[in-house]
Amino acid sequence: MKPNNMIYLILKERHYSNIENSYNIVTSSKDIDVINNKLKGYQLINDDKQNSYSIVRYESPLLLTKEVA
Repeated sequence: MKPNNMIYLILKERHYSNIENSYNIVTSSKDIDVINNKLKGYQLINDDKQNSYSIVRYESPLLLTKEVA
């Protein structure tokens, strides 16, 4: 069975007019349903239109445990 090494991140993007936007990771989860619910919550309570929230999928790199000839 393949290990679940998929992680979902919620990114907060801060929009600026004169400089590059900034990004922060606000939370993470391995459960897609949990992360979707959290994203809805962040979007619902967001009252600053300079901020936006989105989900990014991250998969950790595969680690080889033995050499294959």
